[in-house]
Amino acid sequence: MKVRAFMLMLLLSLSFSGVWAAEADIQKALPSLSEAEYQELLGGVIVDGSTIGGGSILPYVVSGTEAAKRAAQAQNAEGGFSIAAVSYIPYGPKLKAMDMKTRQLAIFNKIRAISTQEGLTYISWRAGNKPKVLIEKSSYMEDDKNLNNLLPDPIATTFPYSLQNYVYQRDSSFGGNRYLHTYTNTDEEIFVEIKNISSMRVLGIFTAVKKEQLTISMATYQMEDGLLLMALTTIKDRDPKVSVLGITVDLPSAFKRRITALQNWFVDQLATIEN
Repeated sequence: MKVRAFMLMLLLSLSFSGVWAAEADIQKALPSLSEAEYQELLGGVIVDGSTIGGGSILPYVVSGTEAAKRAAQAQNAEGGFSIAAVSYIPYGPKLKAMDMKTRQLAIFNKIRAISTQEGLTYISWRAGNKPKVLIEKSSYMEDDKNLNNLLPDPIATTFPYSLQNYVYQRDSSFGGNRYLHTYTNTDEEIFVEIKNISSMRVLGIFTAVKKEQLTISMATYQMEDGLLLMALTTIKDRDPKVSVLGITVDLPSAFKRRITALQNWFVDQLATIEN
């Protein structure tokens, strides 16, 4: 009994020490969050902020990263609005066992596996706050126009520090659209900027977001025991709400739900490494 009790205490101690180490890592990377937000991150909850009403998005990005640079630009921009969100993903055993360079390449290939976004769902307000398919089609393009030659997900064998790809996605909110994905990477951070290169329309007719008005960025940041996954959405020169034929589209809510869906998708992608 004494041996069993000792082992239980040892396991509990190791468990708590792991949580404390993870919290210390997060606090070091994101020093401006509240204690409640740290606990939410450790519990797998996405925390976020926006520039709407004078709010700040800077606490949700790691200082010195490309994500922080873009967030600062978005924070100071006039017109439009931005939303930032961050989540914490602890490493599984296989990711934990990798060295930083090997892990970075594995993460990079997972974040580029965009075909696996097909069938991705989100909680739709218009569907009564029920799950609805968000991404119906997702594929790489040969260039910025040709939709007749869609390409499979590429797999990198060496980690690139800069890269561009064209992507076609058809979603249930804005129909089919073309995007430019631009990567700006370091040994710790993978940063991808996603910019619309075609207008995004409601009901396939009315323009909700003009060409190059939308920027969605995602970034991963390696820490000792896990990843921070940061997301930033910026819409230029557009009021937060758009009304079309009696239908009101709340753009901040729509893109916050989109960010949440993408972050959940990426968590599932990383899980495939462990499986």
